[in-house]
Amino acid sequence: MVLAQGEVALPSSCTHFAVDGLYHLYVWSEGERALYKLWAPRYDSLSRIGGAPGEEGFLGVSSIAPVGNQQVYILDAAGQKIALLGTNLQPLQQLSYAQLPREVAEGYPTLLTVGGAGELYLLLRETQEIVKVDPFGRVLLRFGGKVYGPGRIIGAAFLYAEAGRLYLIDTILRQVSTYDSWGNFLEAFPFPPQAKDGRAFAQGKAFWRENVLWWYTSSAPLQEITLPAAPQEVWVRGDRLYWAAGRRLGWLPLP
Repeated sequence: MVLAQGEVALPSSCTHFAVDGLYHLYVWSEGERALYKLWAPRYDSLSRIGGAPGEEGFLGVSSIAPVGNQQVYILDAAGQKIALLGTNLQPLQQLSYAQLPREVAEGYPTLLTVGGAGELYLLLRETQEIVKVDPFGRVLLRFGGKVYGPGRIIGAAFLYAEAGRLYLIDTILRQVSTYDSWGNFLEAFPFPPQAKDGRAFAQGKAFWRENVLWWYTSSAPLQEITLPAAPQEVWVRGDRLYWAAGRRLGWLPLP
């Protein structure tokens, strides 16, 4: 199935991206070490931050997490810091790994998402645990990790919180693990056999290999979609599915 869609040329090759509630695009370019904000609805104006190490620079962004009021959290895993940026990408707050509790900092946070009440969820690379912290870095909860049994995490690649649920992509276990906001494990959904990667959101789950994407919801079977290019990243916001491939970023209506 091929769906009608829109597409925009990016100012630089995309490594990671996210879409906020007003459909603004946030794009991280590893090559330029810069974060771009492309403003909806026409995406013909942009803001930019970074481009060189320093107080407002980034070394290696691994997660982008938009929050309300056009703010966005950035996890700079290489630079070992969490930054909160404002409407025009101006720095509002910064939390270095050194300011986190020792057991969190030494676990090396590598993924981040934000819950509905503003709480942060950090995935620790060394232990594969999810740590729930407040905006000041104080630990509220720990769960997951390299344990046996339901809810374990071995190869986390993506973390997303929405509508009281936390979705984790595990590319080694090849599944989507779902938890509630208190860390209780709810379910594991396996990748389709042909899929290489996946993402999960409240609206449904997307899996892909090269330029073929499979979309799943609880009320419908897997649907196959052919994209114009093989994506590095996929995002869902509202009734749109977004994809990015190099300097191309496109979207299509959800099936």
